[in-house]
Amino acid sequence: MPRYYFNFRDGRELLDDEGVQLDGLAEARTQAVIASGEALRDHAGKFWTGEEWRMWVTDESGATVCALRFSAE
Repeated sequence: MPRYYFNFRDGRELLDDEGVQLDGLAEARTQAVIASGEALRDHAGKFWTGEEWRMWVTDESGATVCALRFSAE
């Protein structure tokens, strides 16, 4: 089962050094959407500062397999 790493930037960069084993890319994409939604919910006040947030998922080789970007005006 492949391991994926969920990295996040919201003015500071948070790199995932543990990762999680998932069935494949489709499941990694689903988890990225869920995790991003949780971050937006938990830190909604900070989100409105105008800086773009980004989550990117990497595989075991370090290659980015998907990315999500969020901004507010």
